[in-house]
Amino acid sequence: MSGHDLPPLVPPDGTAPTPDGPAPARPLFAEPAPPYASGSRPSGAYTPGPYAPAPGVPAPGVPAPDVAGPAPYHPVPRPPAPPSSGIGWTIVALLSWWPFGLWAYPHTQRATLALATGDLEQASAEAAKARRAGITGLVCTIVVSLVLTVAMLVGFVALVLWGESRLGPPESATSYVADNEPGSGPADGTSVWELREGDCYLTDGLTDVVRTVAVVPCDEPHGGELYEVTYIAGWALREDFGTISPDYPGDRWMAEHADEACRAALAKATGGPADGAGLHVWHTAPDAWDWRAQDRRIACLAESETDVVGPVGDHRANGG
Repeated sequence: MSGHDLPPLVPPDGTAPTPDGPAPARPLFAEPAPPYASGSRPSGAYTPGPYAPAPGVPAPGVPAPDVAGPAPYHPVPRPPAPPSSGIGWTIVALLSWWPFGLWAYPHTQRATLALATGDLEQASAEAAKARRAGITGLVCTIVVSLVLTVAMLVGFVALVLWGESRLGPPESATSYVADNEPGSGPADGTSVWELREGDCYLTDGLTDVVRTVAVVPCDEPHGGELYEVTYIAGWALREDFGTISPDYPGDRWMAEHADEACRAALAKATGGPADGAGLHVWHTAPDAWDWRAQDRRIACLAESETDVVGPVGDHRANGG
């Protein structure tokens, strides 16, 4: 179809152009027509158009939905889980106390067979028995472990107390005095256990039990001196006990051995017999407690009835 065959265009005002003359003149901007010819809304029912209403907007004539709140939620119940075979509790019983594992194992096997055949009731009952066996084994293991732990602690404490009682002094003292027995000496003096070889001290006010002494230089007047420090010889222990590391030899043996060693040392220092030196010889030696601490020290002390000047050897050499 060519352009000559098309019908003539008719403008909206209905004035058709004449084929021979120009089209009638139209204003560039025409006044818009009112929405209604009479200037008022037409009466009558509204007829909806062919288009659907916007989402969320109710169509004309349709009541609005109730927006007071959402409908109540009703969860869909889950189907019950199938019963277990109890194999986990059987493993617990075997690891905690194996006899209970042997008790639980047949129930686990029967529960597994019941599950395979679809007998859920029988499977649940057998699994419950296996669980009971596992819990019983676990509880028994915990109780027995606690009892054994308490028994071990009690036994250890009893062993320590028994050992302490066995390690006490094996016999009563002979020439020694108890450590808690009061003795003589100045309050600010030096303990006799802390004296060193060559220390001289004052003897005024001392009694048979000496705890502390007042140390002074040996070139000043004094009445006592620690003249020798020696140790218990291994040959003496082997000779009397057959070993150099016996148990505590006893107070009597210790007193005799220390007295013999100190008198020999005094005779060597003075150049003459100890009994002729005019000195009172005494000593300190290890007791049972010191012996366990590997203390083998013997301290030899000599005291004169009158004050002297100089060490023991000089006193004897000068003729007392």
